[in-house]
Amino acid sequence: MRLIACCKIVHDEQDITTNADRSLCVDNANLKISLYDLNALEAATVLASEQPGSQLTALSVGSKTLLENARIRKDVLSRGPDTLTVIADDACDGSYPTETAQILACAAQKLGFDLIICGEGSGDLYAQQTGIQIGERLNLPCVNAVSKITVVGDKVRVERDLEDVVEEL
Repeated sequence: MRLIACCKIVHDEQDITTNADRSLCVDNANLKISLYDLNALEAATVLASEQPGSQLTALSVGSKTLLENARIRKDVLSRGPDTLTVIADDACDGSYPTETAQILACAAQKLGFDLIICGEGSGDLYAQQTGIQIGERLNLPCVNAVSKITVVGDKVRVERDLEDVVEEL
C-alpha cells in the first residue's frame, strides 16, 4: 500500500508575538508540525506498519525555509514516514487551502498513492478545507472527522463520530 500523509509546517504559537499595529510577528517563531497533522502522520504510520510492504511518504508544501530547516525535516521523518517530499517555493508561504490543495493533489498524482491522509485542519488557519479539496481535485471520495481507520482486504474502513452515532464507511 502506498500511503501519503500530508503535513503542514506552521509557526509555533508560543513564539508568535503581536506588532504595534496588531498584526502577528513570526520573525522569531520556530517551525513545527501542525498538531492536527501529527494525528495524520500517526494514523498513516500505524496503517503502514500493519500492511507488509507499505510505503509511507510525508508530503508538505511551504516556503524554501522547509528545505533549509534540517530540524523540522528530521522531526517529520522521525515520526515514521519512509520519505519526505517537500514542495518548496516562497510563493507557497501562507497560501490558502485552495492553492495548497491544488499543489498537493498534483504532487500526489506524480508520487502515486493508494490512500492520502490529512489532518483535520492546520494549526494556523484551521479552515478544514485542504483534504476535502484534494479529494475533489483527484475525483476521489473524502471522509472527514475520522476517528478510526482499518484496512480490510483491498478496502479501507473508516469510522467517524457524529452527534449521537458512530458512522462506519
